[in-house]
Amino acid sequence: MNREDAARALVGLMVLLLPWAGVLAVLPLAAVAYLERSTRMLSASLALLLLMKFSIELSHLNLPMYVVSISFVVSTFACLASRPFGALSGSLIYLMTTVALGYPAAAINSSGLLPEKILFMTLLGGLSGAFLQHVSKERDFLVPFGACMVMWLFSFDYPLPELGRMIMIYIFALVLGLGAYWARAGDVDAILSEIIICILVVLFAGFSWFLLLLCFYLLGGAFTRYGYAKKEKLGIAQSGGGVRGYKNVYSNSLVPLALAILYGLYSSELILFAYLGSVATACGDTLASEIGETSSTPPRMITTLRRVEPGVDGGVTALGEAASVLGAAAVGVLAVAIGMSGLQGLAAAVLGGFLGTNFDSLLGATLQRTGMLTNNGVNLMATLFGALAGGAIYLVVWS
Repeated sequence: MNREDAARALVGLMVLLLPWAGVLAVLPLAAVAYLERSTRMLSASLALLLLMKFSIELSHLNLPMYVVSISFVVSTFACLASRPFGALSGSLIYLMTTVALGYPAAAINSSGLLPEKILFMTLLGGLSGAFLQHVSKERDFLVPFGACMVMWLFSFDYPLPELGRMIMIYIFALVLGLGAYWARAGDVDAILSEIIICILVVLFAGFSWFLLLLCFYLLGGAFTRYGYAKKEKLGIAQSGGGVRGYKNVYSNSLVPLALAILYGLYSSELILFAYLGSVATACGDTLASEIGETSSTPPRMITTLRRVEPGVDGGVTALGEAASVLGAAAVGVLAVAIGMSGLQGLAAAVLGGFLGTNFDSLLGATLQRTGMLTNNGVNLMATLFGALAGGAIYLVVWS
């Protein structure tokens, strides 16, 4: 172990001081930063978290010390343990190290915290830390700070399943993510994102809610490869052989994820209908794009109906419109089949998905073409519009 790694491990060991030293742990952090220049950003980030924890106690907010303690493990020992490995294997080592060392660290820095909550927080910290380790350049700041903020977001009180069921949920999410990676449905960052989304959706809303998202992931991955040779020849194929990245995952899944968490807290049927419209939009829009681009009929701009080249933002075809209905209907039919909703839910999915898909095209023809929104921004706004459309259908049906 070289001098820098030894210094980073020493920073990690500061977690043992937190139950007794509290905010005064910034002093040994400052000493290590002074002696080893390469640890200055890392030490400063962890010191900032400690100062935040004690300063916000003056308000009604609370940053739990166990969350800060897991951040110490995430940014030091987990990073060091995963470094010799490749992207996927390194992420698994990162996660296992965070759980193995973060669990006792959180336990000694909390009072009466349930094992289920500690396990959930260490897994969430490990997954978010591994993700940030891959995508960020300023790792010594973003990894500890970002992972801490994610865990803090879920540190409030809410019911969790018993420990055995939670472990089964985690295993299911990991196996599903590994399968998606080996099927080349996404890169490592996308897979980590999907695992986080799977765990949160299942824990807060239930397995049936994630099945709808899984339907979208499977259909989207399959139809990305549909007519790929033709789309590649036209220069409009998904890059990397159809392997999707984390930006695509979050732009299509962030709104459904937020709605699933809200449903777990408030159990409103209005939220369910909004969720159906949002997921149906993501699925319908993906199929409309991937299938519509293979149409033998030239697309027309949605705002002017003039013919445009395939792949132009805002271009639509009859085949793409039909595909959007098919994708939205697949989500709605599945919701009915598994007992999530009745025919009203099917209507919300089909109509919300169709409207959301065409709203996506409208944004593509206007804000995306002028550079005000990226494709991922358009997807995010479209899923939000689909959620609003699904919620509006609920209000019309039940008013």
